[in-house]
Amino acid sequence: MRIAVRQLVVGAILGALSIVLSMTPIGFIPVPTPAGAATTMHIPAILGGILEGPVVGAFVGLIFGLTSYLRAGTAAFADPLVAVVPRIFIGVVAYYAFRAASGPVVRSLVAAVIGLAAGDTAFRAAGFFAPLKHATATWPAGAVLGSAILVGLAVAVLSWYLLSGANGAPALGAIAGTLTNTVGVLGLMTWRGYLVPQAAFAVGVLHGLPEILAAVILTVAIYRAVERAFGAQRVAARRRA
Repeated sequence: MRIAVRQLVVGAILGALSIVLSMTPIGFIPVPTPAGAATTMHIPAILGGILEGPVVGAFVGLIFGLTSYLRAGTAAFADPLVAVVPRIFIGVVAYYAFRAASGPVVRSLVAAVIGLAAGDTAFRAAGFFAPLKHATATWPAGAVLGSAILVGLAVAVLSWYLLSGANGAPALGAIAGTLTNTVGVLGLMTWRGYLVPQAAFAVGVLHGLPEILAAVILTVAIYRAVERAFGAQRVAARRRA
């Protein structure tokens, strides 16, 4: 009964947080790329999944989806298949990715994805700022690409070291949950005819990679805070459940 009550309380809190993020500017983190911002609205569903299991994750994702549907500003998000269904699976996929995270292979894969996201974000940020600074001639495309690759490699190596111990599992859950949201929504938008495949791919790259960075940073930080507050034993028990 205590477990059921805790899950109910955590689900309600994260569901309310999802609504707040969806209805206020704090649901977006400004990034210096053409995308303009990385959304954090899917992170409560990820946290619900990795902290309390797939049922809570699905519930919080449903709240996120319904909020998106009720506040739809485009025809695509007025379609419940696009706005609601993919969001239900964010926390579910995050939970199973969280449980599966172990060993150096997963750790290296997560570090590589984070490095790719960081390198892509750096490349697009440089392209975004170059016209403003009239630096195109002095900072050619090759130098921008080379710098972005170095940034990506440096972040990948740093991530590999930082993801030791308990950090790797929530990071993988964050990546899996974010990709579920991005690929699921854009895939259904393409299937339903709201976007052509080329546009969906461009939106996915512009928004998806910065959102992976934001999700990993916030999810790992919050997960570790919860772990310190309530003890590693409770979280470990949830992973084995």
